[in-house]
Amino acid sequence: MVLTVLRFNFASPHGEPRTQSKLLSAALELAQWGESHGIMTVSVDEHHATGHGWSCNPIMAAAMFLARTSTMIASVDCALGPLWNPVRLAEDIALVDNMSRGRLHTTVGLGYRSVEYDSLGMDFSQRGALMDDLVAQLLAVWSGAGAGICTGTWTRPHPPLYVGGGARATARRAARFGLPLSLADHLPDIAAYYRELCAQEGIKPFILMPGPINRGMIYLHEDPERAWAELGEHILWEAVTYGEWSTDQRSLMHLPGIRTLDEVRASGRYRFLTPDELIAEISDSDDYGPLVLHPLVGGMPVDEAWKSVQLLTDTVLPVLS
Repeated sequence: MVLTVLRFNFASPHGEPRTQSKLLSAALELAQWGESHGIMTVSVDEHHATGHGWSCNPIMAAAMFLARTSTMIASVDCALGPLWNPVRLAEDIALVDNMSRGRLHTTVGLGYRSVEYDSLGMDFSQRGALMDDLVAQLLAVWSGAGAGICTGTWTRPHPPLYVGGGARATARRAARFGLPLSLADHLPDIAAYYRELCAQEGIKPFILMPGPINRGMIYLHEDPERAWAELGEHILWEAVTYGEWSTDQRSLMHLPGIRTLDEVRASGRYRFLTPDELIAEISDSDDYGPLVLHPLVGGMPVDEAWKSVQLLTDTVLPVLS
């Protein structure tokens, strides 16, 4: 069974509140529909000071999805740990963990945009120390060490928590706290380093790592060439915007310096496929990895988002089940 994921960030070029309201409502309805038709996971992230309505509170966003579903996992990829008050984050995650009966999975990462730290009055140069303090306090609150702060969690010993990133320091932090490692890209050297550290600590390693083949974000359409021509502007906007945030490739979806739709298409990070093309691709793969749809990318028209998701649930998944 292929892991199916719907990704949402609620962003659009102008970040207009009424547009964002439509995107939020559509995302919730898509998640409900998806769950009832075999989609397993919804993914949300966190960014600030974008001017585009980008998801700024992934725990709240995850809670919205979890309140409207009953089996779907909500994956926070990721929460910018140093920008949170540790006790408040522990309480918020505990609340959602109890409400959803353990269906919230949270990755905490450092982030890389200094403007986000500035906007929230945090010192970007101290982000490593802030992250260490955050993780320590989260675990302490959930353990009951902070008497009276948290009334307990559904998941024991604590809600699912992952340390995210792509550097050796990330591996050291995850091993030191005995937590799973969530890598932002296919980084086998970092994964091996983490396993060595876990062996030294006598703990069992757990790694989430994208496969060697970057499948990108997939959009299903009966006519991919027409889709690129008519809908590609939404993808181009997000690719350019996201790429401008860093000069380094920070994750599977980062395209620094990208400017044209041809460049986006050539990257393979965003792809229009027919249902038959996707079925063939999955059937020919021994380990396909997660199948990720980002249906509302760049303020994609809601009706087009529905067409893509319904092609997955009504045409692709029945063949693969």
